[in-house]
Amino acid sequence: MPENLNALPDATDMVVALDRLQAAAPAVTSVSLVVAWFGDDLRAGSCKVRPGVEVSAKSTTPASWSVSGVSRANAFLVSRDDQDRPVYGGTPSDFAVVQAVQEMKARGLRVTFYPFVLMDVPPGNTLPNPYSDNAAETGQPAFPWRARISCSPAAGFAGTVDKTATAASQVAALFGAATPASFSVSGQSVSWTGTPGDWGLRRMVLHYTHLCAAAGGVDAFLIGTEMPGLTTIRSGASSYPAVQAYRDLLADVRSILGSGTKIGYAADRSEYFGHQPGDGSGDVFFHLDPLWSDPEIVFVGIDNYMPLSDWRDGFEHADAAEGWPAIYDRAYLQGNITGGEGFDWFYASAADRSAQVRTPITDGAAGKPWVFRYKDLRS
Repeated sequence: MPENLNALPDATDMVVALDRLQAAAPAVTSVSLVVAWFGDDLRAGSCKVRPGVEVSAKSTTPASWSVSGVSRANAFLVSRDDQDRPVYGGTPSDFAVVQAVQEMKARGLRVTFYPFVLMDVPPGNTLPNPYSDNAAETGQPAFPWRARISCSPAAGFAGTVDKTATAASQVAALFGAATPASFSVSGQSVSWTGTPGDWGLRRMVLHYTHLCAAAGGVDAFLIGTEMPGLTTIRSGASSYPAVQAYRDLLADVRSILGSGTKIGYAADRSEYFGHQPGDGSGDVFFHLDPLWSDPEIVFVGIDNYMPLSDWRDGFEHADAAEGWPAIYDRAYLQGNITGGEGFDWFYASAADRSAQVRTPITDGAAGKPWVFRYKDLRS
């Protein structure tokens, strides 16, 4: 059976999914198209971000897989589990991305393009761990969250390069040297003409910027998503090189997509509102403000996973003791939009979370608790 034709109707999976979406939710007007490449190291200075495939040899018609000028045989091969199954689905071919954008636009849907980084760091790896006080320790966590990409050693660990020029050079290595001119665009095909071996974030993002333009444009485009481990790296007491790198990338994306596209960065909920280093200094930096206030950015993006409950099994727990009847009670959930965890209180440790020992969010004499309330969007 063709791999993109698995549903009962005689149509591709993408078409069937869109049909079902619009049938089930006819008021939907905007869709995010998420396309992933794969990072291979939590150390910013060593991480490559590449398009990947599940198998290196496969015959497909009417077109062969190709991303950024890379063929299937030369693409990064995603890891496999102990039953020899790929742990991730591969990156969709460029021609399929163009078709997907055009199909959604033909249906009258607004398209947000979402370049996404998945981390393919398999179990049993021997990579140096940036989150260790022992420089000789090897073995990074398996398949970690991309937010963990940071300088090495990371802030708070022995020998950290945070707040040094080395941190800036590691950030620069992750972004790479791609420019808008590093690509060749022919019709709806985009190929790489830059330095061989440059697998930085800039290459990924600018490739898809060109591809979206070649597809006829998109309504919104994200230059990155959920990178707090990267955006909080400092090269000095209060300088954030990754934030500036994203601003530089933003300008290049704008130069390709033009003024009609809304461009943003999708920050993690722990990242969008500021950086409070866990170094005992008590410092508070609004580190993303230079990005949020850049004239080329249109919106403050937040990947919003803010908790709406702290419900536990049974009724011997704090929220039940407050009188709430059930986890699905509407008033209970609504009250936690600007209340509860992340607004009124937080858990200072995993042990406190288990025991529901809640620490109030306060700001002492400064009287600005909103600085520490990630739910306090209005303030």
